[in-house]
Amino acid sequence: MPTQCITERAALPHIQSDGCTVPVRVLEDDGTTARVLIEGCGIHLRQGQIHNVASTDVQRIRH
Repeated sequence: MPTQCITERAALPHIQSDGCTVPVRVLEDDGTTARVLIEGCGIHLRQGQIHNVASTDVQRIRH
């Protein structure tokens, strides 16, 4: 079960709103940039895509 998430805007800065929050799995993180695997679907992002985002954009999912 994913324990981390990003807003769609973290991966797609050109969109106007934050979009949805989507669950991700962090594949790599050097402290500046995280490479994430999208594990759910949003408005713009689809499951299975891989994106590089700022490490600070990766958040823990709050249950």
